[in-house]
This record gives sequence, structure tokens and C-alpha cells, in this order.
Amino acid sequence: MASFQLRQFHFFKREGLEDLPEAFKQSELLMASNGGDLIFLADSTGHIHIVNRAFVVRSFLATSEASGTRITQMLHIHQARTLLTVEENVTAAGSRPVIKLWAVDRLLRQGDTQPVAVKYQQPSSTPYPLTAVAATPSISQIALGFAGGHIVLVRGNILKSRSTKQRTIHVAPEPITNLHFVTDAVGTSVTLYATSTAQTMAFDTTGSKSEPSILEERGCGIGCSLVNEDDELIVARDEAIYFYTTDGRGPCFAFDAPKVLLRRFKHYLLLATAAPSTMAPALANPAEHSPSLEPAGAKIYSYNDATTFTILDTRNKLVAYTGVVAGGVRGVATEWGSVFVLGGHGSLDFFSEKDLLEKLDILYRQNLYPLAVKMAQNGSYDLASVAGIYKRYGDWLYAKDDFDTAMSQYIQTIGFVEPSYVIRKYLDAQRLGNLTSYLQELHTAGMATSDHTTLLLNCYTKLRDEERLNQFIHTQEDYQFDVDTAIHVCRQAGFYEQALYLADKFSKTGMYLKLRVEDQDDIKSALEYMRKLGDTDILAYLAEFGRRCLSSLPRETTELLVDVCIKGMDARAAAAAAAGKGDTDQ
Repeated sequence: MASFQLRQFHFFKREGLEDLPEAFKQSELLMASNGGDLIFLADSTGHIHIVNRAFVVRSFLATSEASGTRITQMLHIHQARTLLTVEENVTAAGSRPVIKLWAVDRLLRQGDTQPVAVKYQQPSSTPYPLTAVAATPSISQIALGFAGGHIVLVRGNILKSRSTKQRTIHVAPEPITNLHFVTDAVGTSVTLYATSTAQTMAFDTTGSKSEPSILEERGCGIGCSLVNEDDELIVARDEAIYFYTTDGRGPCFAFDAPKVLLRRFKHYLLLATAAPSTMAPALANPAEHSPSLEPAGAKIYSYNDATTFTILDTRNKLVAYTGVVAGGVRGVATEWGSVFVLGGHGSLDFFSEKDLLEKLDILYRQNLYPLAVKMAQNGSYDLASVAGIYKRYGDWLYAKDDFDTAMSQYIQTIGFVEPSYVIRKYLDAQRLGNLTSYLQELHTAGMATSDHTTLLLNCYTKLRDEERLNQFIHTQEDYQFDVDTAIHVCRQAGFYEQALYLADKFSKTGMYLKLRVEDQDDIKSALEYMRKLGDTDILAYLAEFGRRCLSSLPRETTELLVDVCIKGMDARAAAAAAAGKGDTDQ
């Protein structure tokens, strides 16, 4: 895959939070949040700490008193206002995970009493630890992934501890690394996305059968996938970020760096990347661990002082922030419209997004106007404000004598920037070709005046661009310009056929005959045209042009005059006869 360098900016402000509560300084913290206005922390002693916006902490013991029991997984299911924890006591005999479901509202009301959770325990032990967990928004399904490569699906009224059933829906030698549920709007269709170290899969868990659909014979590491607001699975691998639906792999976004964590915030992807370690860390107690969670021959990545935190804007194809987090990234929470990053040395960094005006100012200073336009459009800027950016871009290009590209930007300002601003620039620069393009677009948008039409036709005639002149006058549907002006300009420039076309189309009879007689000396065509007119009009125009017509074609002119007179005499005779008949009848 071709690699390219993304533009990097600091579109987020980073602040280190001081005087943190003691809960943030515990070792081996798990961190969870899901838009519920709370951050949850779980420490190695089995305590859960609930942090509100004011950073007031409420703590309680969430595990049993058994030695070695600890919380290994934690999810905040915002829609159900429920916190899911997984409690494990991994020994040489294996592990028997205990799922606990905590009602968040009840936790906040408990006071000093010990909270009570709904429990679900695996019926039997497994020799492999739990590596991934997911739940549907209604908690009617919970999926458990293990380092041994199998996935267990639990279904039923789990919150009530009734009618729950479980079955193994997948068995493979590779460890499961991530699980994510996706449900439709009414919750009738449920899909489980799963990744292992070797595969990316999707399961339809709506019915009794859950056959896997292999999306790709490649997986990812723990914490390196998520589901976005469009229900797409996003997988972060070292060379790129991939997007999947149940139909297979979609687009990808090249970003070459070893990934150890993937989260999202709005339309941003939050990435933690680390340098490869020279060797895998030694296992203190092999009984407590599964087979390696990386494929054979793969590099082992670790959290270390070189861990980099990156905010990636895939919509605008740029890096919105990048910086080093001391001690590695232990957790990421997105709450209260901001991003919180928990560092390995007990630090907590707060990232707030700069407003759009600040971002655009950064781009203006670097003359990155196309990116500014794209960002403004994606940021729901109103059309007038976007047009203002196009104007700035056009002015910058014009100052660099890049008149063609500048005009492309000015055209985008039609309807928002006074046309005279652009017209004056290009008249002064004698860039009639560019000016013609602008005036054409002005007419297409219905924003042209008769002065603009006059100027456009003058441009055509001065450029001797008969093709575009013909196209302009022949393809107009509503002719939103002053026809008399257009005829006059064409006549003055010697484009008589175009002037005749307009005069004929819009029944400008006097002008048509002037063009035929005075400009083209085409008396024959003028006389033929007169024969289509009424007798009164013929006599009026013969009175105006008769001398020229008699001088050039005396016989044809006399015949026309005689025909008109005879028709007039016949008409008068018929009228007299009708009047006489009326008197006789009386």
C-alpha cells in the first residue's frame, strides 16, 4: 500500500489536569465511558470509581473477597444506564468469569451502602482468560471472547437473571481480540462483529443459528477495533485503518504506525501508537495467560514512554493532533464534549477541540484554502461564509497571477459577492476569457442584469468567439437578459446572423428589417419577410424602407405594394357589399 504523509495540525488544545483524585493514581486502571456524563475506573483491588463532571469520585468494592479476583473487562452501556463488569480469578485450574450488571442510577443513589449487581456466571471453567466482551443496548445478548479462540453468546432476560441460555458460536485456534454488537433501529436484527489475531468476522445473532461470515483473513490486536455511528466496523492495523460492513471490506485509510488502541470522538479516530519492543515481556505466571495474542512471527508492541496519541480526522484527511503521552496510554474517555487520556504515570490529559474559526485561521495562515473550504462545508458553515473563503482563496491566487484558478474560486461566490468586485479585477487585467466564463455563470445562476449581458456579448464579439456566442443565444431557455441590448451589441460588432435570430425569435420586426435592409442590403429577404406581415404593417415598413427597396428591386417592391392595394380594395368592396345587403334586408 502506498504511503503518504498526512498534514498535521494542532486543532485540539491539550491541558494536563492537576490535583487529580487518588482514584486516577491507582495501578492497572481500566477506563470506560459512553456518553453517559460519567467516567468509570476499575482498579486492581476490585474497586470501581465513578467520576462526574466536577471530578467528584464515588467508589465501591465491585468484586468478591476471594484472593486474586479482579475486574478484567468493563463496559458502560449508556442506553440501558448499566455498567457491565467482568470479574475473573485466573488460576492454574482455569477461569470462570462472572458478569455483573450495575444499574448506574442506583449506584449514584447508594450512599454508603454496598451496591448490589445482577450476576451471571459461566457454568463451567475455561483454561483461557476472557479477552473481549460486548453487549447489545438492551442487554438481551452478551458476547464473550476468550484467548483460546472461542466465542460464547449469552441470550435472554439477563438483567432479570431469568431464561438465560448460552452457546458457543465460534471455535478457532486464534485468540479473540474484540467484539462489537450492531442492532437495527427497532432492534430486530442483531450483528456481532468479531476480530481475532487472524480473522475479521461477522455473525448474525438474530436467530438460533450464528454462522460466521469471514470478512477478511486478517485480524487485529486487542482494543484496535470499534463500530462507528454508521454501524461500520473499523479495524486498525499497522499499515492502515480499514472499514467493514457485513458485506465485506470497504474503503481504507492509510496511516502507517503500530497501533495499540483505537477509540472515536465525533468523526475523529483516536489512536495510540507505540514503537516495537525488541522482545516480548516475560510471563510472570504462564498459568495466568493464554497463548500469545499475536500471530506467529508478529512484532510485539508495548505501552512505553514513546507512545504517541494521535487524533485522526478521516473526513478531512488530516491529523488533528499528535503528541507523546508519558508512560503510554492506559485509557481514553470521551465525555462532556472532550477527550480524556489516562497516562501510564498517573497523568490525565484533557483535549478540547478548537472552534471552527480558530481552525480556519490556522489554515489561512498557511494558505491552505481548499482544505479550509472542505472543513467549513463539513462543519455545516452557511453558504455565505463558505463563499467568503472562496473569495479569500481567489484573491490569494489572483495576487499570484494565477488568473484561471482564481476565477474558478470567484465563480463559487456568485450570489454572495457583488459581481462588480470580480468584473473590475478582470477588466483591469484584460483577461476577457476569464471574464467571459464568470459572466456566463452569472447568467446561468439567473443573477445577471442587462449590463452584464451587454458586457458578456461584448466579450464574445471582441474575442470573435462566434461558437460561444451562438451557444449562448441559441441555448437560453428563459432568456433572462435584455433582448434589445443583445441585438444592438451583435449588430454593432457585425454579428448580423445572431442579431437576426434574436430579432426574429422575439418579433422585433422593425429591427429585423433594418438589419436586412440597412446592414445586409438583402432586399429580397426583407420583402419576403414583409409578406408575412399584416397589410397595415407592410405599408408602414414600406413607407420606412420603400425607397431602398424600389432602388434595388423595383419590380418585386411594386408587386408587393400592388398586392397590398388590391387586397385593400377587395376588402373595402366586400365591406360595401355587405353594407348594401343589410340595407336591402331592412
